[in-house]
Amino acid sequence: MFRLTRDWGDRDSVSLYLDRCQIDTPLSVIDATWAHVERLRDAVGKVVDFGAGDGRFAKAGMYRTYVGFEIDEERSTSACLPSTAKLLNRCAFSDRIVDADLCIGNPPYVRNQDLPSGWREQASHVLRRRTGVSVSGLANAWQYFFLLALASLKDDGLSVLLLPFEWVSRPSARALRDYIRVNRWNVQVYRLADAKFSGVLTTSSITIVDKACKDGVWSYYEETADGRYRTLSSPTGSQAGVIEYLRGRDIPAGAPRAIRGLSPGTQKVLTLTEGERVRSGLRIGCDVVPCVTSLRNLQPDVAELDSVAFRHHYRQRGHKCWLIRTDRAPTAALRSYLDAIPESEYQTATCLERGEWWRFNMPPVPRVLVAQSFNGEYPKGVVNRVRARAVGGVCGIYNVTDDQVLRLLDGLKTLELGNRVVAYSNGFRKLEINQLNTLLRQGLASVATDA
Repeated sequence: MFRLTRDWGDRDSVSLYLDRCQIDTPLSVIDATWAHVERLRDAVGKVVDFGAGDGRFAKAGMYRTYVGFEIDEERSTSACLPSTAKLLNRCAFSDRIVDADLCIGNPPYVRNQDLPSGWREQASHVLRRRTGVSVSGLANAWQYFFLLALASLKDDGLSVLLLPFEWVSRPSARALRDYIRVNRWNVQVYRLADAKFSGVLTTSSITIVDKACKDGVWSYYEETADGRYRTLSSPTGSQAGVIEYLRGRDIPAGAPRAIRGLSPGTQKVLTLTEGERVRSGLRIGCDVVPCVTSLRNLQPDVAELDSVAFRHHYRQRGHKCWLIRTDRAPTAALRSYLDAIPESEYQTATCLERGEWWRFNMPPVPRVLVAQSFNGEYPKGVVNRVRARAVGGVCGIYNVTDDQVLRLLDGLKTLELGNRVVAYSNGFRKLEINQLNTLLRQGLASVATDA
């Protein structure tokens, strides 16, 4: 396997990527995917699967030939396939295919932070040459495979892939959506029930791009409890549509703005619970500072995170609430803690790319903490009296006065955001940073107009 990936990067980052590629598709989902194909095509000639795994998509459906690409030799050599199918043990981006009637499959879902730099450069070069599209540096692995599928089809070909439903609105996929719109291919997106993929924290979809239909029509559907689909008027299911994404460069200097929470590389060891802090002998303010990785612990009536609430809801309950300090030389106690961390605990692309695996840039202290994910009509937000850093799925609001802070939190509760944000995972919706910035600019609770 490493013979095929020697140009991708170091062995650790390559192993991390390959390990996270292997999510087996449930057979029921495979059957549902092929059912869509059969609805749109009476006969299928050449089928290509660029993330084939054990070739399980080859075992369903009717076709003349199937070619699957799988970089993991163990997966490809152990597969038992029909006589009309074969698996190639090589990188999907190594071959130039332009005659596929159908591209089908479940592209790997690997975060952009965990993509080997060499693989990303090679794949980006191939796609730019074949499609003219420059993939965003924030794109996850499935975007590269999606574009490769579109480029490999005949002019009347069909792409039927399992993709995160959020691709229909996320800024990182804008170039991909624009590419489809310019070519006026028809798109159908079927949002699947979250239970389809156990342990996967992303709402999935069966996404169909039909090159044979050039009306430029996009249609959205949602799977119901009985396995049928109901039509959605927009990706969010409402006439209001998706909240726009405000670009950072369009926010004036000093204006209210939201900034995403810190991604330290691994919360497992770079954030600590109260018990972990005490056992490691780390001092508050000197070695660690308060942080918040989730607001789920707070009751709806908690509007301020002061020292009392922080102690009760985080320190005493064993939640991650301390972030190591990296803006000064580590003390002997902090150095001892970091040196004792096994290498296996920080095998992430972010940590491995650093000179010192643990050293990140300390984020500023926000005035307000807001949870990006929510399962009601609005995300939870609190005044940050304890001066905690925002980490992970908690973002920070900056450049707001005390009066603006109060009206911001009141304003969040009055907006019905549930029907303006795309489904994310397990019943949750996610308000992206630049969507929150759009609300700030539009005058959420008059915040933007009083600066």
